[in-house]
Amino acid sequence: MNEILFKYRYLIGGILILIILAGSGLLVWNRLHQTKINSENSQIAELQKQNDELRAQLSGQSQSQVAGASTIEDQSDKININNADATELDKLPGIGPAKAADIISYRESNGGFQSIEELKEVKGIGDKTFENLKDLVTIGE
Repeated sequence: MNEILFKYRYLIGGILILIILAGSGLLVWNRLHQTKINSENSQIAELQKQNDELRAQLSGQSQSQVAGASTIEDQSDKININNADATELDKLPGIGPAKAADIISYRESNGGFQSIEELKEVKGIGDKTFENLKDLVTIGE
């Protein structure tokens, strides 16, 4: 047995060196690949951050400034949340059909809104949404 190992020691050594080099190459490739993935993830995170900042800026602008359409801000009157229908409420930023229905449901079950701040009691309307709405709505006189 020792004779066979002695006879093929260079061949076995060469194979071991090839295996070590291949393993090292895979480790280097994996590290480079992970670095690339981490770099791409960082770029994605940065783009998402920029997207969020742009959304925040655009939500403060009227839709006419954004898309060229007429909006509530173009009108002289605010929307009265105590008597507006779902179509009118749906025009408000951040309010879709579901939230409009929730506003109407809340209004009907509580006898109307006593203040615009009471909008925050409606499911799905938090501080951020309320900030976008407060200058566009009224409870009437």
